[in-house]
Amino acid sequence: MISVIIATKNGEKYIARAIKNALEQSVALKNLANPSEFAGFEIVVVSDGSTDTTAQIVRELSAIDSRVRLIELKENVGPGLARNLAILGGPIPNSSISPIKNKFVAILDDDDLWQNPKKLENQIKYLEENPDIVLVGSKKTEFTRENGEHLRWIINQSDPNIIRSNMLSYNPVITSSVVFRTNIFTEVEGFKAMYLAEDYDLWLRMGLHGNISNVEETETTYTMRDGGASKSRQIEMAEVVLRLAKEYRHQYPHAWRAILKGYSRIVLTYWKLIKKGKNPFK
Repeated sequence: MISVIIATKNGEKYIARAIKNALEQSVALKNLANPSEFAGFEIVVVSDGSTDTTAQIVRELSAIDSRVRLIELKENVGPGLARNLAILGGPIPNSSISPIKNKFVAILDDDDLWQNPKKLENQIKYLEENPDIVLVGSKKTEFTRENGEHLRWIINQSDPNIIRSNMLSYNPVITSSVVFRTNIFTEVEGFKAMYLAEDYDLWLRMGLHGNISNVEETETTYTMRDGGASKSRQIEMAEVVLRLAKEYRHQYPHAWRAILKGYSRIVLTYWKLIKKGKNPFK
């Protein structure tokens, strides 16, 4: 029924925890208890050019549980293309990867967690009951530091109409919370070769094929890493988001509002960096 995709680079600190977390989902436990009735649960880990012990850890776990599968890339291609390979398949040196066969895909980053053990079960049920929904995330997301310190809860919008109305203004879905339909992902040809906002770009393209929502009882923990791309490359991220608003301005409502907000976000980011004594023009 569902494939959990974990793309990781040098994730030895977190990868075992992430796999264990996914295996504690109710759909995984049902699969283990009655594989003939609850078939089709798997975890696909893509080690994206890791130079630490990530791949070895996953190999050891897959030897214990055949539902855990490793794809090992010698060269780093970025999270988007790594996920593409896991979902869509393709050639790699000395081998090739087959496309996944499950109806749904869930994304989990190695340092994030699913708090609710029925998260995937609830999202699958929602997608089955709402055929117009192509992608669903978590209504509530907890942001924490790497040491586990709580920062804040984010309440995401759930109404598909409101999400569409504001789609160009901000990313409405947390990546590690999403479950989407494999056939729609395949139709839009997956992630683009982007190192920033590749998830947001994908949601925008998938949103052209149906609606997007966030649902209750699917709580997710998002880890704010000190060296994260969105934190260290704030101006570049703001510029990419503005470019996406311009690119999809004819497909979504309130485009000019989003574009104006995009320019304002860039100016505000420059101002904040200057206020902190940093030179944003380097």
